Amino acid sequence: MAEKRDNRLSVAPPKWANRFLEWYCATELLDEVQGDLHEAFYFRVKRYGLQKAKWLFVKEVLLFCRPSSFKKNTPSHYVTNPNMFQNYLKIAFRNLLKSKAFSAINVFGLAIGLAACFLIMQYVLFELSYDTFHENSDRIYRVLLEDSRSHTGINAANHPAAGPALVDDLPEVKNFARVVHQSIFMNAASLSYSEPGQVEKVFNQDKIYFADTSFLTIFSFPFIFGDPARALTDPNSVVISQSVSEKFFGGQDPLGKVLRWNGEMQFTVTGVFEDVPPNSHIKFDVLFSMNIMGENFGYDRWSWPEYYTYILLDTQADPAQATEKLPELVQKYLGDNTAEYGYEAGFRLQPLTDIHLRSPNATKEREVHGNERTVYFLVMIAIFILVIAWINYVNLSTSKSLERAQEVGLRKVAGASRFQLITQFLFESVIINFIAIILSLLLVVISLPYFKSFIGGNIDTNLWEVAILRESQFWVILVGLFILGSCLAGLYPAFVLSSFRVSKVLKGKFYRSDSGIILRKILVGFQYGISVALIAGTLMVFKQVSFMRSQDLGFAGDQTLIIRAPTVIDTTIHTRIDTYKNALTENPQINQVTFSSQIPGIRIEALNGMRRVSQSKDKNIIGYNLAIDPDFLETYDLNLIAGRNFKKNENEYQSDSDIIPVLVNERAVEMMGFQNFEEAIQQRLHYGSGIREIIGVVENHHQQSLRKNYDAIIFHYSPGYRAQYLSVNLEKQHLSQTISFVGDQYKDIFPGNPFEYFFLDDYFNRQYAADQQFGRVFGLFSALALIVACLGLFGLSTFMISQRVKEIAVRKVLGATISSMAVLFSKDFVRLILLANLIALPLVYLGVQRWLNNFAFQVHIGWLIFVVPAVILLVISLSTVSFQTLKTGSGNPIDHLRQE
Repeated sequence: MAEKRDNRLSVAPPKWANRFLEWYCATELLDEVQGDLHEAFYFRVKRYGLQKAKWLFVKEVLLFCRPSSFKKNTPSHYVTNPNMFQNYLKIAFRNLLKSKAFSAINVFGLAIGLAACFLIMQYVLFELSYDTFHENSDRIYRVLLEDSRSHTGINAANHPAAGPALVDDLPEVKNFARVVHQSIFMNAASLSYSEPGQVEKVFNQDKIYFADTSFLTIFSFPFIFGDPARALTDPNSVVISQSVSEKFFGGQDPLGKVLRWNGEMQFTVTGVFEDVPPNSHIKFDVLFSMNIMGENFGYDRWSWPEYYTYILLDTQADPAQATEKLPELVQKYLGDNTAEYGYEAGFRLQPLTDIHLRSPNATKEREVHGNERTVYFLVMIAIFILVIAWINYVNLSTSKSLERAQEVGLRKVAGASRFQLITQFLFESVIINFIAIILSLLLVVISLPYFKSFIGGNIDTNLWEVAILRESQFWVILVGLFILGSCLAGLYPAFVLSSFRVSKVLKGKFYRSDSGIILRKILVGFQYGISVALIAGTLMVFKQVSFMRSQDLGFAGDQTLIIRAPTVIDTTIHTRIDTYKNALTENPQINQVTFSSQIPGIRIEALNGMRRVSQSKDKNIIGYNLAIDPDFLETYDLNLIAGRNFKKNENEYQSDSDIIPVLVNERAVEMMGFQNFEEAIQQRLHYGSGIREIIGVVENHHQQSLRKNYDAIIFHYSPGYRAQYLSVNLEKQHLSQTISFVGDQYKDIFPGNPFEYFFLDDYFNRQYAADQQFGRVFGLFSALALIVACLGLFGLSTFMISQRVKEIAVRKVLGATISSMAVLFSKDFVRLILLANLIALPLVYLGVQRWLNNFAFQVHIGWLIFVVPAVILLVISLSTVSFQTLKTGSGNPIDHLRQE
C-alpha cells in the first residue's frame, strides 16, 4: 500500500496546469472536474505512458477554460454590506475568546514589538532632528579644515580669516559667523553680579563662547529679551541663556544689568535666549561679542585654527559649485604656508544637519556627537523585533489550521467563497493588530519616562504633544505599521486556511502540508538567528564597555578631588597658591595637591607642531601642551621613566635664554623617532615658534577614553595662577569632613571665587556615557526581542504538544518517561538552534569586529560569543518544551485516549 502511494506521489499531473485549473475554475465545479481529470490522468499513465498522459491533462485543462467554468466575481455588496462586517467582527472576537492563550500571545507579542518600535522611533527621531529647528538649516554649512599634520587629518575649527575670505571670494556665500570657546583665551571663567546691600552671586561657567554679531541672525535661537540682530554689536555686550538669567536675576528683566567676568571686566546684558535645545550640536550659556578683542586683534590671520566657522549660502547657490572653488581659495591664502612647512591643507563644507550624526573623526569638537550607524542599527533592531512578532502570528495561525479546517469546510459548503474566507481571516488579523497598537501605545506612554531615565537621553516623554501633535512622521509610521502588520501577518494564514479542500476536510482526510511545516521551521529558525545575533551583540557591547571602565588608565584617579582653580585673582595670587597648598597638605587626610591646565578625561585644548631640531618642518607632529606644577606626577602617580621632574620655579632654569625645559610622554618620544627614552633626555625640540629641552620622559597615560590612542603630550611647567584645575588626592576615610575642610580653606584664601568640585573617576567615566547608553539600549531591545521570541516558542510548543496528546499517552502506557519524550519533542528545536548559530555567528563576528575597530583599545572577542547565545536558546527551548510535555504527560493516559 505504501509503495502504491509513493508511486502515485512521484507520478503526478503537471503542477502548473493543476494550479491554473484551480485559479480559473468555479469553486462549485472544481472538486468534481479536478477529480475526474486526475482519475483520467492515472488511467492514461498506465495505458499510454506518463508523457502522453501529461499532454492530454494539459489539453483538457485548457479546453475547459471557457466563460461558463470561470469563477464568478463576488458581488460588491458582499464586501461593503455592513451586515457582513458585523458578521466578520462577531466571528473574529469569537475566535479570539475561544483560544485565549494563543490570542494573548499574539496580541502581547505584537504589542511588545510595536512598543519597542515606537520607543526606538522616539530615540531615532530625536537623533535625526539635530539642528533642524534653525530656519536656514538647509543653507548653513560648517567649514572644516583639512590638515595633513593633524592625527585625524581634519579639524572641526578653522583659521579666523577663513570666514571673511569665503564671503569675499565666493559669490555663493551670503554671510559667515565665527564662534570660539573662551578657553582659547583663558583657562577658566566665572561670572558675578551684585546689587547694593546684597551678597554677590558668583558662578563658574563652562559654556562661554565669543561670537560674531551675525551668529544670532544666521542661526535661529529664540530670544526672550533683546534683539538678536543687535545684541552682540557693542564690544562690552553679553547675551545669556534663560537658565543663567534666572541664576543671577531671578524673574527680573535682565536687560541693562551688568555682569563681571572673572571679577574684572564688566559686560552689559543685551539679550536673553531660550536655553539651547538638547538637539543642537553646539551648546552655550553665555555669548560675548567678538568685537571685544578689537578690529586689530588678528581676525585676518591665517593661523591659530581655533574658530568654528559657519557660512550661509545664498538661496539660489549650489553647494557643489562652491565646493569646487575651495581648492583655489585655499591655495590663494595658504599655499605659501603649506609649501614652506610641507603639509597639505583644504576646506570642506559640512551641512549643518550632518554635524551630529555624520561628522568625520575631527579634532577640536566641543561636543560628543552621535553615530549614524548606531541610529540605523537601532532601526534594524526595531524591525527585527516586529518581524519576530509577525512570525509568531504566522506560525501560531497556520499551526492552528487543523482546528479551523472543519470550520472552513462547513462555511464553503454553506456557500462562502474563498474571497470571503480570506477577507474574514484578514479581518481577524486587522482586529489583533489594532488591539496590539492600542496596547502598545499605552505601554509607550507608561514606559517613556523610565526609558528616558534608563538610556540617559534627551527624548521628550510627552508622546501626545511631540509624537502626535508635532511630529507628522509618527502618524505615517503608525498607519504604515498597522497596514503592513495586518497584511504581512495575515495574508499567508488567510490564504492557507481558505485553501482547504471541502471534500478532504469533511471526509477527515485533511493533513498538514509539508511545505507549511517547512515554512514554519524556516520562520522559527529565522527567529533563532535574530536572537543569536542580538544576544551575542549585547555580550560584546557590555564586554567592551566593562573592559574600558576596568582598564588601568596609567594614573591614580581614585579619591582625587577636582576643584575649579580661582578665576578672581590679584597680584598676591602666587602667595595665596602656596599658602593654600601648604594648608591642605598639613591635613593628614590629604596626600598631594597639584595645579594643572587640564585633567585626565578632558581633551587638551592647547596644541602645536613639534619636531626635533635636527628635523625638517615636514616632520612636525601634533604635541598637546599640558601645563603642570612639580607635584602633578606624584599626585597622579605618573611614572618618570627617564630624566627628572620639574623643580619649583623651573622657568628660571634655562640652558640659554630662549630654551625652556619640558617633559614629554612615551608617545611623543616614539613619534619623534628616538631610539630609546634615555636618548631623548637633553635633546632640543621645536615647539611652535620656540625651542624646548627634554628633561624627562613620563609614562603614557590615557588623557581621554580608550576609544582614542595615546596622545603625544609635552608637559610645561606653569605656576598655579595659570591653571584651570586643582587636584587633591584624598584618603578614603572621613571624606565629607575632608571636603568641608578643603572648601573652607578655599573660601578663606580665594575670596570671591565659587567653590565647585567633583571626583575625577566619575568625571572620567562620563566619556563612556554614549557607549553605556548604546549598550543599555541594545541590551533592552535585545531582551524585548528575546521575550517576543519566547512568547512565540511557548505558543508553538503548546500547540505542538496539544496535537500529540494521544501519542504522549500511548508512549507513556508503553513505558516511556517524561524526560525521554521531552528530548524527543525537542530535537527539531535543537537542530534549528544549531543551524541558526552556524549561520548567524559568522555574521555577528564580522559585525562585532567592525564595531570594535572604532576603539583604539579593544577587548578580545573570545569564545563566549559563540557558546553563550546557543546555551541560552537551548535552555529556553528545552525548558519550554519540557514544561509542556510534563504538563501533558502528568495526566491520566486513559483520559487522553478516550478523547475523540
